[in-house]
Amino acid sequence: MTTQTDRSIFDFLQQHSSRTQNISAPAGARICVQGDQCSSLIILTQGVVRVFKPAADGRRITLYQIRETQSCILTAGCILNSTPFPAIAEAETDVSGIAVAATDVIRWLNESQQWREYLFSLLAGRLEHVIELVNAVAFQRLDARLATWLLQQQSDGDISATHQQVAEELGSSREVISRLLKDLENSGLVSLSRGRITITDQRGVASLIETL
Repeated sequence: MTTQTDRSIFDFLQQHSSRTQNISAPAGARICVQGDQCSSLIILTQGVVRVFKPAADGRRITLYQIRETQSCILTAGCILNSTPFPAIAEAETDVSGIAVAATDVIRWLNESQQWREYLFSLLAGRLEHVIELVNAVAFQRLDARLATWLLQQQSDGDISATHQQVAEELGSSREVISRLLKDLENSGLVSLSRGRITITDQRGVASLIETL
């Protein structure tokens, strides 16, 4: 959810526009990869960036998405602690944003209450999301996690996503997700087509979360 603190950050950046840089990247571009040293913090003005962690076996799990007015808290942490980036940030859509140099990230943290409030608000939101993610991975069955994800992503019952994309969102394999989706289709809860999942029984999908 975008807060007033998030929106007001653009006013702050406009006041310091001489010290920032406008950037853009196409869909599919790697914004940051594991091991990178973060030289700037980017606040998105348009588009969506996905931050994910790859595993040795090829699986991936999405840590969070970055949207308009938001930034990457892992990047901020790397700047403040002089550590390399621990994940991969990839543009899901064409994106644009405002880049703040690492030196200004640190300087404004010491000098500007508005900048501190923005970063702390971002940190609190991300921590809440990560705690929910850890809870889901540790304590929920994959069936329930899939049902939750489907209901969150739907638009009028439709979800544009491949089985591989769903697997990466949930930190599973494509084969396992395909099997679970096929089970849901056989139960009359969803309809599957190429690159699309349609929820045909929302109440039935929701019941999986309650009973599993």
